[in-house]
Amino acid sequence: MLKPNALAALAARHGVGETLTRQVLIVDDDVGNLDVLRAFLDADYVVHEAISAEVALALLEVERFDVIVCDQRMPGMTGIEMLARVRERYPDVAGILLTAFTDTPVLVDAINRARVFRHMHKPWEPEDLLGAVAQASAMVQQRRLNARLLELLAARGDELKGALDQLRAAQQKMLHLDRLGTIGRLTAGITHDLRNTLTGLTLLESVFEAQQVAPRLMAPLRVGVSATRHLMATLSTLHQFAAGNLALKEELIDVGEVVRDALVLAGLEMEQRRSRCVTAIAPHLPPVRCDRARILQVLVNLLRNAMQSTEGPQLIQVEAAESDGGVVIAVQDEGPGVAPEIVSRLFDPFEGTKGAQGLGMGLYMCRLIMEQHGGTIRSMPPVPPGAGARFVIELGKGRDGNQS
Repeated sequence: MLKPNALAALAARHGVGETLTRQVLIVDDDVGNLDVLRAFLDADYVVHEAISAEVALALLEVERFDVIVCDQRMPGMTGIEMLARVRERYPDVAGILLTAFTDTPVLVDAINRARVFRHMHKPWEPEDLLGAVAQASAMVQQRRLNARLLELLAARGDELKGALDQLRAAQQKMLHLDRLGTIGRLTAGITHDLRNTLTGLTLLESVFEAQQVAPRLMAPLRVGVSATRHLMATLSTLHQFAAGNLALKEELIDVGEVVRDALVLAGLEMEQRRSRCVTAIAPHLPPVRCDRARILQVLVNLLRNAMQSTEGPQLIQVEAAESDGGVVIAVQDEGPGVAPEIVSRLFDPFEGTKGAQGLGMGLYMCRLIMEQHGGTIRSMPPVPPGAGARFVIELGKGRDGNQS
């Protein structure tokens, strides 16, 4: 990947001029907020103001901006809705969203629909705002340099194909790192709030057990505690990956035992949903070298996805078999299956099978864990053909003939 200084040198060599306008658009229906924002940004940028999303979109038709700083709650059109339109028409402009709310749907929409560069909670600190605008400007500059160079180099022909491939790789890497950084910030905040929630639920569970509360009341509480712990584990995995420190504690494991443990962990929710599971675990499976807790996390996630694919009870199938010296595990449900339009991005962050009802992090987390193990996870047609989704994970043979 080309480093920023190498990219700038290449741009200068090919006559690409300045790509930044130093113009920032601030959008808020509160004039007082606009005055405060302008006061901090005026010294370093040419600042334009808009009192509504509609006025901002009209300004974008006549002016070229690098960064847009907008409030989320505005009459008529929200900040996310406006930035989503900006993303479609002006993909090289970076958006910063200001919000006083921390609800997860807003944060997911900000990342997934509007692709905001940064979301900031009110009240914000001046140095944080200035830093965010500076970082967003740097990203916009690199994006525009990439785009200009791609246009120039594409016209040069085969002799510059190597440089073109490097630039495309640099652009994809940059976008991926941008999103990972956003995921890291998002998961850190949510995990902190969930930890407090889990502490309260765990205390309540202990009190209920001590008072020997009726099983019909204990069962849903235990499902809630188990689901919260699982969600925290998922977010922790994503946060560690975003920070570049997703470490594995590998050991030889019995795949059949791990499958049975996963069924125990998911058992309360399965009982609540009146679903049942049929297993087909081949005898004498070879031991697999992997991180037991991580693989267990993947299997529990797939089982919960299967249970939540329909509102009513269903039959879930779990199979484990040997394949090419490794082990293959399949989880299949009786739900509606995977929509064709999301198959290609099913394992991307903020995508998934539950639409607006889920964060779209679970399958992405499964993919990360399997890749760390040198394995794979795939969506396959159900067996036999018909309704339902089927997910298959594979752990292959490791070094020196060992399983990994």
